[in-house]
Amino acid sequence: MNAKADKPDRSVATSLRKALAILEEVADADGPLTGQQIAVQVGLSRSTASRLALDLCELGYLAPLSNGQGFELGTAALRLGLRKFSSIDIRRVAAPFMRTISDDTGLMVDLALAHGDEMLYFEVSRKSGSVVLATELGSRMPIEKTAGGLAAISAFMPLEREQVLARLKMKYGADWPQVEARIQRAMEEIATYGFCTAIGTWRPDVSAVGLPFIDPRTGRTFSFSCSGIGYTIEEDRLRKEIGPRMVELVHNVASAMGTAPRP
Repeated sequence: MNAKADKPDRSVATSLRKALAILEEVADADGPLTGQQIAVQVGLSRSTASRLALDLCELGYLAPLSNGQGFELGTAALRLGLRKFSSIDIRRVAAPFMRTISDDTGLMVDLALAHGDEMLYFEVSRKSGSVVLATELGSRMPIEKTAGGLAAISAFMPLEREQVLARLKMKYGADWPQVEARIQRAMEEIATYGFCTAIGTWRPDVSAVGLPFIDPRTGRTFSFSCSGIGYTIEEDRLRKEIGPRMVELVHNVASAMGTAPRP
């Protein structure tokens, strides 16, 4: 056996990490990014960023704009995302239950996956003609700002929760006690009612309820939430009608997946 051949090539691993960082930045951007923007956001030289971006274009993971002034995700990256979403059974199982509640209430119902300190939204259901919120399929939101994110934190294993809270404490500095109190309140609500509320934590005019869900096969932490603009949903209705409806949704999804929601 050739030990030298078996030794990982650190230069290849480094290049791969940089390329993946570029893909992350382009995927999270609101629009196409120029080579200069990529270089600044990823912390690379302009030449390195451009070289890696062109390599990703050749592989189909990025696509150059027709005017040559920027990059967007290519078809290969989009196919990967679609395949990943379609392979997650909870999305297929939950969608009809989510549509029922959004149709009945006129509110938006979404399903998100906890990813680091963010929630990744990959199923969004809203009644046709209802007021549109900014959450869209594939969007990311800070975990501490949404009902779904607060619910997810409550479901983390102790070590994972401690790590997330430590990062949030560093992020907020002097404002941390206010955020910590919000998280603690959400955990207490979930322990008591099965759902938590978030009123004005993301936007001043948005109210929502959130509930955690642990995939029994993978251990992944998901959340369901139902939200609306202030004038479409009063706090009393949120607690007495919408919260219990969403608790029922979680039980229905768990039953359809042949398991029970984790207490």
